[in-house]
Amino acid sequence: MLPFRVRVSAVSLFAFFGLLILALLAGACLLFRLLPEGESPAVRVEGALALGLPAGLVLFAMPGWVLTALFRVSIPSVLVPLGLVVSVVVILLGARPLLAARGAGWKALIPLAILVAGFVFYLWFRYTNGDIRQTEKPMDFAILSSLMTAKSLPLLDPWSAGDRFPYYHFGVLVLALPARLSGLAPEYAYNFLIALLAGMSAAGAYGAVRLRGGGRAAALIAAALLPLAGTFDGFRQLASGKPLGEIDLWVSSRRVTDTITEWPLFTLWLGDLHPHVVSFPLFLAWIGLAGLTVGIAGIVLEGLMLAALLSANPWDFPAAMLIFGAALLVTRGVKDSFLRGLSTGVPTAIFALPFLLAPRPEFQGLRLAAKGTTSPEAFLHLGAFVVIPALAVGIALCRSREKPDEALLAATVFPALAILVMIASKKPVLGLAVGFVAAVLYLLPRLSGALRAGFLFSAATVTLVAIPEAVVVRDPYGEQFHRMNTVFKCYSTGALIFWVSCALLLPLVLGMRRLGWLTRGILLAALAGTLAHPLSIGRSRWRGSGGTLDGLAWMSREFPGDRKAIDWLRKNAPADAVIAEAVGGAYTDHTRIGSSSGRPIVMGWPNHEGLWRGAAGQPSVDARASDVKTLFTSRDEAEVKAIVLRRKIRYIVVGPLEKKEYGEEPLPLRSLFRKVLDEDGTALFEVPG
Repeated sequence: MLPFRVRVSAVSLFAFFGLLILALLAGACLLFRLLPEGESPAVRVEGALALGLPAGLVLFAMPGWVLTALFRVSIPSVLVPLGLVVSVVVILLGARPLLAARGAGWKALIPLAILVAGFVFYLWFRYTNGDIRQTEKPMDFAILSSLMTAKSLPLLDPWSAGDRFPYYHFGVLVLALPARLSGLAPEYAYNFLIALLAGMSAAGAYGAVRLRGGGRAAALIAAALLPLAGTFDGFRQLASGKPLGEIDLWVSSRRVTDTITEWPLFTLWLGDLHPHVVSFPLFLAWIGLAGLTVGIAGIVLEGLMLAALLSANPWDFPAAMLIFGAALLVTRGVKDSFLRGLSTGVPTAIFALPFLLAPRPEFQGLRLAAKGTTSPEAFLHLGAFVVIPALAVGIALCRSREKPDEALLAATVFPALAILVMIASKKPVLGLAVGFVAAVLYLLPRLSGALRAGFLFSAATVTLVAIPEAVVVRDPYGEQFHRMNTVFKCYSTGALIFWVSCALLLPLVLGMRRLGWLTRGILLAALAGTLAHPLSIGRSRWRGSGGTLDGLAWMSREFPGDRKAIDWLRKNAPADAVIAEAVGGAYTDHTRIGSSSGRPIVMGWPNHEGLWRGAAGQPSVDARASDVKTLFTSRDEAEVKAIVLRRKIRYIVVGPLEKKEYGEEPLPLRSLFRKVLDEDGTALFEVPG
């Protein structure tokens, strides 16, 4: 039982969880068959169950998605039946070997317990924080609602009716399908899916550690810290005198000047259903599976998962390639790694075709980074993540030589290299990264098993974090914010890898005999430094009273007429009926009717559409916004009719936002249209004929 009342249909909930179980079984059966038999049965079962749900959801969505590269594919009559058939066939073929696995025992169910615990905890939290409002939640909700309503794919733009959608959305599709099939209302599905992402991420961390040779205790630590740990900035705020309940997570998420420094806890707390969030479990599955599966079928599976990851969030490409290279080098030489990488590229390209052929935001190239992250900024944000790798590399370097003088030299030469690069570049993060990666390359021939994986993954992450110290992706945000998005994406993904690598390296740090008390003290201090953020969130949630998982509850309170208009449209309007509503700035309530009903609107947030479509698409964005304004203000009957015809408008909303934008009497020619709803300050007009 959930620890609160959920006002959704019991049938919908039963169907939703039933579809998730189906996907989990399909994914687990497939993974178990393709993981190497050299692994212990317990590890294979735990890894398959931990990563089974993201793999199964991809398996369900991908067959129909691939067809969209060539055809317009019906979701209810092609994509869904095809996904169901593939899932059931995989279960029938793979269930017996999975069930017959010996040696796993009841502990094989630990990943499922983690999945459920993470889901329930974050659902409990979302209960008082579930409004789909502000930040980019309205945009994410528009994509989810559209995918839960659209008749076919490729997806048309929910904010630019009639155009192809130019933003990556495969990750949302993967999540939207079980919600859509179960009949779960989108405003509830949104919060359920955020909680599901948290549960899958925790289980994914556990599975990645186990498959890379880590023990259960280490895997449990990764599963707990990845979705719950804070950064040292929370402790900084606490030490500066802020009460525990008032620690500002937003400040911590902007720790590096003029950038975004999200980490998993903040991202899941914020609740945006954004590409970098929906890719969390996919990326963790990639950490666990890359280069590990066997045979041609294993290569195809890895291509499937890599294509799914990049289709969900192409910003993950550098991190995915670094992980792939590191994972291949864990068990292979350079030549074999190169050949395996090439062979995986073929299925990846096939499965990624719909994404590669679809319109998407323009890549504007790279440029040199003019700024760097300062030492205090790096410590306050990255400190908790790098404590274990830093201790581990120091211990490994000291142990790499038997003679004391040689061990001392090995332990000091790489920090000296880091300091030299720091002085020359004036970028401390870059210097530390160079020193760490050089040390790992020196140690590599002496490493094996979980330690080899842990050090290689740490080196890959350090390289990822160092990228925005050298180069950044060009964007239109100006010189001051030129590193914003690159730091954002690198740090966000890097945190996922850091916690997995920390878990793999933890036994080395804890295994210190001499000065073991010192390393344990450092670890305890680091752990304490990560607790301020989660304790603050927990305190606020515990003191919260009332709540709901209805993401549109705010609208029912403040604009009940708008909520009734949405309900009417869901019941009566065709899925492709175009709606005209007020156009306004980003991060506002504008687009609320179309985003919530799943029906396309003439124009959403103009700046976002402009970013997606680039300079070539800006005239169209401006023209649509102008047409909406004219529709709501003009008294020229011919002009208004021409706009309605040109934009294929079926319904026009006149509510509080339209009155705010266009005057107290918007749509002066409303007599041309049929009023179908007029409730609590919001009217809905239908275009006749």
